Amino acid sequence: MFGYGDGMWYSDGKGNALTPATNQIEDPNPQAGTNNYYNEDGYGDADGTGGGSYSACADISQPGVAPVVNYLQSLASPIDPRCENGKYYLLNNYNPGYNGDGTLASQYSPFTIPPTSQKHIGDSLAAANLSYTYFGEGWNLYQTDPTGANPYNAYCNICNPFQYATDIMTNPAQREAHIQDTSTLYEGISP
Repeated sequence: MFGYGDGMWYSDGKGNALTPATNQIEDPNPQAGTNNYYNEDGYGDADGTGGGSYSACADISQPGVAPVVNYLQSLASPIDPRCENGKYYLLNNYNPGYNGDGTLASQYSPFTIPPTSQKHIGDSLAAANLSYTYFGEGWNLYQTDPTGANPYNAYCNICNPFQYATDIMTNPAQREAHIQDTSTLYEGISP
């Protein structure tokens, strides 16, 4: 949401909506006989079992969608959920589809959203002829250590909105122009 102003949806990275695997589709309806367990709640296992995280929120018949939409519509100033038909929107924080060096992130782990071509804040800023840069602590180390093997690599990949974007991550000049380490920011504001 930080970089897109909207929910990201599952795609092929070229602007075409895809349907995620069944076990990745959210089902927040409660499990019978439980206090706080749900059918698919976004917390799956590393092997890809369980843990839905996408919702076709334009389809009121999907699990959990009707109560949320009904609530939003019942407010004094009703809120439009702005979901489009045929798109499955990400509900949880997932890893970006690209490593820091622009290569595809392991095709794809169950907790990685595929690359996206959705419009992001950088597109709007560029259209207004405004420069923009995301500054991420540890970006320089992360680019050379995308697997996190270095114990000092504490980079937050889910914090960087441009690491999800195909137009930025597949172009080295765009990565260099729009993603920098916070050390660059500190150097730029130091007296």
